[in-house]
Amino acid sequence: MRLRNELLLVFAMVIWSGSWTSGKLIAGSADPNTTLFWRFVFSALALAPMVHLAGESFRINTRQVTWAGLGGLIITVYTFLFFIGLKTGYAGAAGVLVTSMNPIFTYFLTRIFQGQNLSRRDGIGLVFGVSAGVVLLELWAVSTEKLLLSGNLLFLVCAMIYAFVTMTTNTATRSMSILVYSFYVNVLGALFVLPLALVHWQQTPVPGDTTYWFNIFYLGVISNAFATTVYFYAVKKLGSALASSYIFIVPATALLIAALYLDEPVRVTTLVGGLLALVGVTLLRR
Repeated sequence: MRLRNELLLVFAMVIWSGSWTSGKLIAGSADPNTTLFWRFVFSALALAPMVHLAGESFRINTRQVTWAGLGGLIITVYTFLFFIGLKTGYAGAAGVLVTSMNPIFTYFLTRIFQGQNLSRRDGIGLVFGVSAGVVLLELWAVSTEKLLLSGNLLFLVCAMIYAFVTMTTNTATRSMSILVYSFYVNVLGALFVLPLALVHWQQTPVPGDTTYWFNIFYLGVISNAFATTVYFYAVKKLGSALASSYIFIVPATALLIAALYLDEPVRVTTLVGGLLALVGVTLLRR
């Protein structure tokens, strides 16, 4: 059973890797709120029949609505920054930075909220994690303005925000189905962003814009509804700290996909920073 869950998680992470390139392709095609709204709508529409086929009920209580609302709000903030950062940043570098730093943030935030003391090994892992962040952001060579324009600072914030997504999911799905939770997270996320999307509604690409709508389908149905639901399922079965460590499958494949489809350069600092983060998380997982 555990092996099956881990194989599903690996498959989902490979699919997830493509979301950075997919998002980059449409980041400038419409207002981020409009793109975010359609991504949530496509995800909710894809998840609805999955909930029905699984024999789950759409009925949830007040406490579950609260958790789904919190999850939807955090996902909304994360995805908004995701699209903003991809307007100027590299998709491959973003995939490495977010997925390298997310497990480290998740690990330490989990221990802090659980009131656990940090061990010597934790301290060493933290040193590697901080070093990875410094290298990935190239803090020794960039000005504040360039750091903001590169999108890397936003990607670092995304990594921390997704750590909260992981922990919220782990808590919320103790009392509700993972499919039902994912469905309501996307429904509520769409409602949260709808007022802002309506302001720029006229910027929505026409139905004939196949590049935009194909990537919305990929992001909403394939990456979000399928891959993210599998990730949430793994969080429930394997625990947030262990499940988040599998995100390290994403950096290499994200770099490869971005290099193939976007001709993005593979920077030495991206490789070194990703490796440092991998060492840090390996120490923490032990």
